[in-house]
Amino acid sequence: MSEPSHVNPLDALVDLAIDLVDLPRPAFKARLKADLLGKLEQPLRRTTPMATTADRATIRQTASPRLRVRNAPAAIDFYVRAFGAREVLRFTVPGGPVAHAELIIGNALVNVAEEAPQYGYPGPEHYGGSPVAMALEVPDVDAAVDRAVAAGARLVSPPADQFYGSRSGTVADPFGYSWSISTVIEELSVDEMYRRFEAVRPQLPKPLAAYARPGFHTVTPYLIAANAPAVIDFVKTSFGAEETTRAIGSAGGVHAEVRIGDSMLMIGGGAPDLSWRGSSRPTALHLYVPDVDEAYRRALDAGGTSIGEPAEMEYGERSGGVKDQAGNVWYIATAHGAHHVPEGLHTVNVYLHPPRAEPVIAFLKRAFDVGNVEKYASPDGVVHHARVTIGSSVVEMGEAHGPYQPMPTTFFVYVQDVDAAHRRALEAGATSTREPALAPFGDRLATVRDPFGNEWHLVSGVAQ
Repeated sequence: MSEPSHVNPLDALVDLAIDLVDLPRPAFKARLKADLLGKLEQPLRRTTPMATTADRATIRQTASPRLRVRNAPAAIDFYVRAFGAREVLRFTVPGGPVAHAELIIGNALVNVAEEAPQYGYPGPEHYGGSPVAMALEVPDVDAAVDRAVAAGARLVSPPADQFYGSRSGTVADPFGYSWSISTVIEELSVDEMYRRFEAVRPQLPKPLAAYARPGFHTVTPYLIAANAPAVIDFVKTSFGAEETTRAIGSAGGVHAEVRIGDSMLMIGGGAPDLSWRGSSRPTALHLYVPDVDEAYRRALDAGGTSIGEPAEMEYGERSGGVKDQAGNVWYIATAHGAHHVPEGLHTVNVYLHPPRAEPVIAFLKRAFDVGNVEKYASPDGVVHHARVTIGSSVVEMGEAHGPYQPMPTTFFVYVQDVDAAHRRALEAGATSTREPALAPFGDRLATVRDPFGNEWHLVSGVAQ
């Protein structure tokens, strides 16, 4: 029903303001405060609105970390799910990024903010990693690591008892920071820590640089072709590879080494002027380049055959593919983000196409010091993509289908102890094709063939 025309519309607003002047009433405010504080006690729930100034004052610390990240809202959500963080403040620039947020993890304050390289505040992705690592103490490290991995963290090292009295493991979050998670199982004096350290020091793994050649990762693929010089020319022309070594090996074939980005690649086999009697072993490689379209075009100009024009992929990269004259498959990609190579991968990564991925992964875990394993499978169990970390390298794989069929690969794997690695590989189901011995090039070498046809040269530069 409409108001009479002689009533001033402002009178109704004035009356409403008079009615609201004493609201909210004290009882309602008390219930609201109790409700909000109750929500703050729940570690897995986001707090909106945030805690009051008085509440936040009780958690102030003299020093606290500020993590600069790309996509701060996603990072906050991850820390809530992975570490049980409570968000107590978020200040977002109107129409812009999260300039400052405060999280409580246990009894500690952690600040989170959006990266801003233009103002001198880069995040880890700007540099491809961070020297800053977070230490997190929890009541149950095994459960905490499992929870973090389930939330999207990458397992770096599983929980294990340490000489300093803690059980600890390490995960890497999706935003560039590593978290050492631990549970104290013994309170030790510093003297006792030193005593236990001396006892375990001989068993501690040596750094890769102690037994691998400079510039090499743990796993290096070896391409074997009837015309090795043609493959060398192809990778130099297509991908800007730098040839560092070329010689005639003891078997009468070519042995060459090239560098592409941060990776070394071995290429060997025959040549038009050599009487080499070996067999070609083409393989598949996942190659990251700054500009996939340019690299794809150069590869075709160099004699490659297209197996897929560059296109945007739902997993965050633009990729295409070519096959070189020797049959090697090159999955060429440019990742979107701060760097064209995704975190955790290298410029060159081997890509296997086994009939089934699970048996291959199981062998690798038994035979080598495998770190993180990531699998992406369909509901019917088909593994479309997997990443297995071996030392400083990643071996990728996707189950064979259609044109993507098995291509047994030859690897050089740097290990600390060739004899022990050889025994372990045999126990995992491999067959020895060369017993451990000193190789002509001065390193200790053994060779095994796994049940899937891949050949693994186990090598160490340390005299044993």
